[in-house]
Amino acid sequence: MGDAEVGSYAADLAARLVDLGEQAPRTWVSLGISGDKMTAEILKRVLGTSAEPEAIHSVAFDRTKKEVISREDGELPSDLGDRSVLVIDAAIHSGASMRYLVEALNARGCRSLLSYSLVVKITSEFVPCFFGLMIGEHDRAFFQLDRIPNNRLLQRAPFGAVRMLREDDIRREPDFLTCGVKSIDRMTYGDLWYDTRTKGSHVYLYEIGGEVAGYIHFKRTPENRLFIDLIANGVAFQGQGIGGVLMRWAETYARAARMTAIDLWSIEARMGFYSHHGYVAQGERMDLGGEGEVYHLMRRRLLYNLKPQDLHVQAA
Repeated sequence: MGDAEVGSYAADLAARLVDLGEQAPRTWVSLGISGDKMTAEILKRVLGTSAEPEAIHSVAFDRTKKEVISREDGELPSDLGDRSVLVIDAAIHSGASMRYLVEALNARGCRSLLSYSLVVKITSEFVPCFFGLMIGEHDRAFFQLDRIPNNRLLQRAPFGAVRMLREDDIRREPDFLTCGVKSIDRMTYGDLWYDTRTKGSHVYLYEIGGEVAGYIHFKRTPENRLFIDLIANGVAFQGQGIGGVLMRWAETYARAARMTAIDLWSIEARMGFYSHHGYVAQGERMDLGGEGEVYHLMRRRLLYNLKPQDLHVQAA
């Protein structure tokens, strides 16, 4: 990737940080030498603006000890308090380094976290709030488009982190997320972990300060579509846009995996929410009787799969 392309990504993120106004993080944490380079690119584009940081900390990840260690500028603050933090890396592969860093920040009291990486592998266990390009295991990045793709999951506070469900999550207390829907409230993290190990499912948690605020459960179907089995939003975090964050991640994942569409079953009360995100009812319904809810099949087709004539009709 050339300097011009990196600069374009840095300029895009800088503009997004400025748009956050008072919510822009004033404490930045750079992960690794490549993170330092990306941080420098972003920093020179926010100097003199409302997004200029008050402090920048450089850290590294010791893979042998599985510890985050501070570098030349001393230790991370022991108590982050109400400060919003931005974590920056250049490339996320497995996601382990970023995950351990976020856990270290949470342990220091961080309750508002933004994260960025220039490139992210689709198999990463950690998904940053902002990222430039998502690639598959064997993809190479080509920058031949007029507009470079940039991805954004979060739009407003509270800021948190999206990551894969892990085995140690089954020992959380409580071992489920209360969201106000009986069938979902009965689903434990152990149940979700079982699905990831036996059914090829993927579960991603949305955490704020280490607390689970919501999660999404999806899998790939034989028809090459993404099926969203479950979206849960904790009662204490409802109305904060977390469901939208998880929906955007599902769409990003599906596009990166070259899937044709996204399917889900929606209860009638939530159909408006999914319609807002581009889903269309398919005319199929399912009555579960004892639940007292009627479910409707909804689908969102991914635009790169539409034929030119379809795009013409839609535009008209």
